[in-house]
Amino acid sequence: MRCFPRVLNWCFALLLIGHQIQIARCTLAIPTPNPTQVPTPHTFRFQNPLQCLRNEFYNLNLFDCVPCNEVGAGDGDLGKLQPDKFSCKCPTGHLSIYERGKAWPTCDEICAPDRSDNCTSVWLPQPRPSAYCSYRYLNTTSVFASQLPVHPLISGIILTQTNPASSVGDCHTCDLGHNFRYQGFCLATTLLRPYLHYNAFWQATTSSKPDASAPGHFGDLKFVAFFCLTLRNDTACQQLANLCVLSHFSLEKHSPCSAFLLTQVSDVVMKYAHSGEQSRSLQPFLFYKKGRVTKDLLSKTLQLPDRKELRLFSTTFGLDGGLKRWGAFYPEMLNMCQQPAPSLRLALPEQESEVSCQLTLERLIDLANQQANDEFLTVFLNFSSNWQFLLHQLPVLIETLTPENQRPQQEEWQLVKRFQLISATPRDTRLHQTLPRYEDAHKLQQYYSLRYVEDMELHYTVDKDQPDRVGLPLIRLRYRHIEIGAGNASLFQLYPFRLRISHEQVKRGWDWLVLEVVLPLLLLLAFAAAIFRLQNLRRRRKADLCQFSSLMEFLLQLAGNVAYALLATALLLLLLQASSPRLLKILLYPACLLQLLFLGVQLWRSSQLELFLIDWERPRSSCEGQRLNLDSSSLCSSVRTFVAESSVSAWRVLFTANAWIRLSVSQKYSTLGQVLVVIAAYQFLERFTNGDLGLRCCLLAAIYLLTYLLQIIGHHLFIANPLQKFIDLCSLANISLFSLTEPGFGYYIHGRSPHGFADTDMSSMILQLQRTQTMCGRRGLLMDSDKQAYIILPPRNLHIYLERLLLPFQRSLTGSLSQTLLYQKDIVSSIDGQMERTSIAYASVNRFFCAFIDHAIKDMDYIIKEKSLVEQLLNCEIDNYITENKGTFYIDDSFSFSRVLLLGNHLHIFVLELLLLLSIFLMASNLLIAAAAACVFNLLLRQVFRHWVRRNVSRKTLIDERFLL
Repeated sequence: MRCFPRVLNWCFALLLIGHQIQIARCTLAIPTPNPTQVPTPHTFRFQNPLQCLRNEFYNLNLFDCVPCNEVGAGDGDLGKLQPDKFSCKCPTGHLSIYERGKAWPTCDEICAPDRSDNCTSVWLPQPRPSAYCSYRYLNTTSVFASQLPVHPLISGIILTQTNPASSVGDCHTCDLGHNFRYQGFCLATTLLRPYLHYNAFWQATTSSKPDASAPGHFGDLKFVAFFCLTLRNDTACQQLANLCVLSHFSLEKHSPCSAFLLTQVSDVVMKYAHSGEQSRSLQPFLFYKKGRVTKDLLSKTLQLPDRKELRLFSTTFGLDGGLKRWGAFYPEMLNMCQQPAPSLRLALPEQESEVSCQLTLERLIDLANQQANDEFLTVFLNFSSNWQFLLHQLPVLIETLTPENQRPQQEEWQLVKRFQLISATPRDTRLHQTLPRYEDAHKLQQYYSLRYVEDMELHYTVDKDQPDRVGLPLIRLRYRHIEIGAGNASLFQLYPFRLRISHEQVKRGWDWLVLEVVLPLLLLLAFAAAIFRLQNLRRRRKADLCQFSSLMEFLLQLAGNVAYALLATALLLLLLQASSPRLLKILLYPACLLQLLFLGVQLWRSSQLELFLIDWERPRSSCEGQRLNLDSSSLCSSVRTFVAESSVSAWRVLFTANAWIRLSVSQKYSTLGQVLVVIAAYQFLERFTNGDLGLRCCLLAAIYLLTYLLQIIGHHLFIANPLQKFIDLCSLANISLFSLTEPGFGYYIHGRSPHGFADTDMSSMILQLQRTQTMCGRRGLLMDSDKQAYIILPPRNLHIYLERLLLPFQRSLTGSLSQTLLYQKDIVSSIDGQMERTSIAYASVNRFFCAFIDHAIKDMDYIIKEKSLVEQLLNCEIDNYITENKGTFYIDDSFSFSRVLLLGNHLHIFVLELLLLLSIFLMASNLLIAAAAACVFNLLLRQVFRHWVRRNVSRKTLIDERFLL
């Protein structure tokens, strides 16, 4: 009880979070108004470098001016940092101290011995660096400098133009025994230790994979990674990204891509994690995340500043990480044919949107020589949002990168943001004899292999309703790999090339509305209904929600509700003709499994309810002067306390029990009739579907649903209500039915005859009929009412007292006779004794229920009331009066006890049959197989449920199973 408010609070919190996530998804199509404040890896606000202030440098990854002292106030003497166009650096005469976890170095002034002013430095004394030093030294240090107000303890990497270990200011030697030499730097060996694992990728490219790339490109990989990941040098990071592209986005653990995969692709973080790499957001942005993010990215639409053409922007970086060009992008920059390239005009005619040709191997080698693996492109789209002009990086899909990229499922694609037009693997001329340059065959000896783009497509969508909005363009690339070193290559071999710009006019269909709006609302409603159902069951079971059983009950109810939500979504998509076979399978298969699970558990529980048949008949009188049974009245609660030989016959109880079993498996509709109608109608109307699978599924669902509705209406109008007929049978047999589905919830059918007895001869029965013509007898539990069906919430002690009455009988079944049994002092352990104990237990339970219904038990009573309209609609009990000794009987005009029968679960059964029919039809594309499966399922369901009910009736009513049908 106490934890229920907490459960509700958590549920509402989850719903709120889900709503916020949905809002975030809906706003994905609107870029961030100010990307400089909240930078994203896709969208940027372009700022001209000429607008940068004196203390700002230009960030090439964000296209924005960034102050040198922007990050982390208190990181040392940040004011000494000076902008150097694309980065920040310390001024001349200062040490650069790089500390882990900080974005900027600390600048410390170098003091000369001849300085007379108060010059304080980490290094004391230290001469000024010479202007003609050969090396810049890199080493680690941990120096305590209490005189520094900002950094009392500096532990980092020192970069200086002099050798700090030398007192004479040596800057021309680099001991390779303890250092590495790289591009004018002398690096201490300890600094490169976390990055030596990159040598494994270099060894792989030089031995077993000569076509991956040239050894000279990856031999310095560990140095590039060190400068990028530790010193955070943007040029080194650009070079590392280019090496990743050059390796064709290698997914090996020690490839140049590992650091980008670690920080930019969430689902491979653990695979590519390394102790020497920090999991910070690494720039430049090179990868897109996979999954739902990719699908949302490709489905967004953007507002164009120009309604006539696409305005594209591109950047080109060299292999060394330096910026070679930026500016407007034109397709001609990627055209390798002699014909003019297509333009970027919107909705270009098909005949003008493509150019293709055959390229000779000599032409490809010339292009490789021209670009020399030194051009790496990134393309952006100019668009507007909130009256701002923004840039959005175009996703690049390389079809030959992974097998997933060739599949139609967008969420499995691995998109990238940078690409090459052509790359080549140079041959090592020191190991092979080469021909003179003036010979044509010399070109064949330059490279081991080539990789070039043989098919390039720029694809975008145009909204029919809003021509100025286009879908985010996608660059699709397919590379071809050419082996030249095989010896059979010829300069005149031809290879295809195609460049095209394609578009598709789309209109936001109904599928978007159904999947993005209707389905989430239905799932939210299913969740709320499961919560409400759980709260109602808590009152009926008198249990706390903080239990494992409550969680399982919630999941069960949620499974059934989600199945209905998925089916409703699928039917709506079929009705609107906005579905695909794959989408239908995604919706119907899980719905079928969930509904099967829910229905199986629901029917099992219904068949195992506590069931008692209350016999109101008194023993027949043995007085000699009495001829007719009309002179005997019902003794009700004053049933004799011993078993007499003159007890009434058991046939009325047996007939009632068998009638209950027959009623339990009766249905409101015929599955076989439905299937026959569906097959006939489908054969007649199939020709109008033109073979479309969606139309055929829609036709099947419509016919099956319409047939079901007609059968339900016909059953209600033309067939007598079997539930009322069973109640009439109970009144005729003078037997009431008391059932409990939960310890605190059940149903009661008052079958007490108004004449007092039912087991009589023909003369008494004729006299009864004559009396009913002059005297109206009322069947109801109340004297002035004919209401016989009730929903009951019994007193809490009723179930406990009932278990005590049945305990002796249950012990006798298990053979435990260690305790004295009630009314069994003279009974021996035999077959006759077993039957006698059964009769005694039945008489005890019957006497107890007779007394309870007649309000004859002092400490156990009930009241009778009607349900409100809200309670009837929601199938709940809001205002009930239940205590340990008092319960509530609700008048049930809708015969709610049918919920424990197939009659009351006909909708659940129909839904499962429909799901099974559509699912098998989607799998086999054969209506006969699907229809046969639905019929077989219904037959098995009825047989299994009948078996469950029959065994339960025998066990709960103490009737031998041989007497049951």
